[in-house]
Amino acid sequence: MPLITISGLAKSYGAQDLFADVSFGLAAAERIALIGANGSGKTTLLRILCKEEEASSGNVHIEQGVTLGYLPQEVDLPEVAELHLAVLGVTQDLLACASEMRVLERQMASAPPEQAQSIGARLAEITHKFDGLHGFDYFSQAKVILLGLGFDESELNKPVWALSGGQKTRAALARLLLLSPDVLLLDEPTNHLDIRACDWLSDFLNNRYNGAALIVSHDRYFLDGVVSRVIEIDGGTTASYPGNYSTFAKLKADRIEEQRKIYKEQQKEIKRIEEAIQTLFSDRKFTRRDSKVKQLERIKRVNNTASERTISAQFAQAVRSGRDVVRLSKLSKSYPGRDLFADLTLTVERGRKLGIVGPNGSGKSTLLKIIAGLVEPERGEVILGHNVDPVYFSQEFDHLVKSRTVLEELLADADLTSREARNLLAQFLFMGDDAFKLVEVLSGGEQCRLALAKILARSPNLLLLDEPTNHLDIRSREALEEALRSFNGTILMASHDRYLLNTVADELLEISDGQWAAYMGNYAFYKDKSQPAPPPATALEQAKPKPISRPQSTLREIERQIRELTKSRSAIENDIETLELSVEELTAALGDPETYRDGAARDLTLDYEQSSTRLHDLYADWERVCEEIAQAEKTLGELAK
Repeated sequence: MPLITISGLAKSYGAQDLFADVSFGLAAAERIALIGANGSGKTTLLRILCKEEEASSGNVHIEQGVTLGYLPQEVDLPEVAELHLAVLGVTQDLLACASEMRVLERQMASAPPEQAQSIGARLAEITHKFDGLHGFDYFSQAKVILLGLGFDESELNKPVWALSGGQKTRAALARLLLLSPDVLLLDEPTNHLDIRACDWLSDFLNNRYNGAALIVSHDRYFLDGVVSRVIEIDGGTTASYPGNYSTFAKLKADRIEEQRKIYKEQQKEIKRIEEAIQTLFSDRKFTRRDSKVKQLERIKRVNNTASERTISAQFAQAVRSGRDVVRLSKLSKSYPGRDLFADLTLTVERGRKLGIVGPNGSGKSTLLKIIAGLVEPERGEVILGHNVDPVYFSQEFDHLVKSRTVLEELLADADLTSREARNLLAQFLFMGDDAFKLVEVLSGGEQCRLALAKILARSPNLLLLDEPTNHLDIRSREALEEALRSFNGTILMASHDRYLLNTVADELLEISDGQWAAYMGNYAFYKDKSQPAPPPATALEQAKPKPISRPQSTLREIERQIRELTKSRSAIENDIETLELSVEELTAALGDPETYRDGAARDLTLDYEQSSTRLHDLYADWERVCEEIAQAEKTLGELAK
């Protein structure tokens, strides 16, 4: 039984139909990608599912008791709360409780003895309530998720209002993952994540989240690693494909090719029958002619595949440059409190395509701006080779003049006639009056297409690209990738788009934590070579019973493992019993007025928090060991048969 069933769903805005026949189901634990061109209605469909919009017709059935968690592109978080508290506050009660605890702890640190008793009594009361709401579990889990999504430890106590838009989106995603609803509705979850965070999210969804997910994303690498089915909205209806994105792309290409063949064969047959009808009419053989007419009418017409509307990017032949296009010599750059890179020395030769990777804030964009001459390095130099003509693409589009029209902006730096400019704009989907729109009213995707059109109009031989695919839909990304692969000039591009890096780049430069390293290969090669070797097992890990996964394990080996696991369980139970007594004693002490007279309350509160967190960790260890014992006993029983 699907958790969600969508039947014949339609949505219109006035006379404009967004989609007319959307139908599919989402089963428990299933991960589905929802894809389609920009404007096809993907976000609207998610909003309908979580009841933020109403459908024009059709039906959505959600099984009783199923909880939904929605990550929109525009998020809403409590602005005055600290980041960590805002994320762990998955309910209003828990947020209020955590916030009051934080206030009381700060008051306790500076309270005079006469006030410490009342503050401590309230702190003990609210701490007990926080524990009852599973607050300590949420507290530790929230921290793990926030760090996994790319936040630094120093940012956990930042107020939400001080975060950037991208950081707020990541915080909202963290809270949603912490809440762990039955179904996740994710709208572009990787938009503000760097590669490390994308990998962490993929691992979280694959190994730590047991629910279902409906994911809208243009990140094909992410979809390849997470989803098991693809639903495409195309022409107002949906088509379902099994497998990940790469499987979908192949299946769809095969389906389109098959449909084209069928269409061509049918057209030949129709033409043959029509010619026969004409001949029979000329020969006045009306009975046979009428039979052929009926045959023609019975044919169920197959439509030819429509050309998908996407950008048409094709770079002109680049002017040949010198062999060494860019030479970086001992380049260094830092900002107060942060070293980006030091002594960066690298040569990029003609025709190479260098991808630049690293965490957010590591210096990728800064490096491109230094090469483009927009930022000065602290030390070192950038040397452009003979006959090199660079052009820079900014991910913020701050090089576009907002007060110009689209046509004026294109013509500002290009030697084109008005007609040539209009033709080029049409290749980037600016049709008719779109050419006279002001740049300031364009969407992110439209600004991205205009910026790319400006690059083609310049005919450079060195492309400096900063996140060129961020605002493009999948079809446009694929068209751009094809153009970049066939470009005979040189490319330096900073990107989190792993699919782009895998298909276009032939060298990778990693900048991370003030260090840099170069790899001769695409993203797959880089990922393979940059993975750290597994650390040697500690004595404790070596002594830990290994999971039973080999059918050839002997009965004696399994019995030994069960004995060791049972000993581990007993040891954990003893630790739990000891720690439970300690927590009870600390709770009693925090409720005793004498505690606040001798100034011990602050240390006791810290001990209580640490003991409670450790206790919850032990509960988790106990459950894990019990599961391993049950699995081992099951395997033992099967082998004994």
